[in-house]
Amino acid sequence: MQFSSEKIKANVGYFTAKLSAEKQKYSVTKWANGDPSAGDIVILDVRDRESFAQGHIKGALCVPLSELRSLMAQLPKDRELVTYCSHHY
Repeated sequence: MQFSSEKIKANVGYFTAKLSAEKQKYSVTKWANGDPSAGDIVILDVRDRESFAQGHIKGALCVPLSELRSLMAQLPKDRELVTYCSHHY
């Protein structure tokens, strides 16, 4: 089966994004478990402050999405930033 260059580019983009997401998930899990090989990452909990106070990943920073723009200058520029949030319906 032969693939067009557009299909190849689309697949490369898809798998690049997928691998990046899996890398972050793996790194965050290692980081949360205190594994020093996790890398130098900063976990940002972008939920509201009340939700953060009720429970969060140990060591995560509370940076509510509504405040992200104003807090952005205070975030480290030399470390990988990983965000998480949760929605309950």
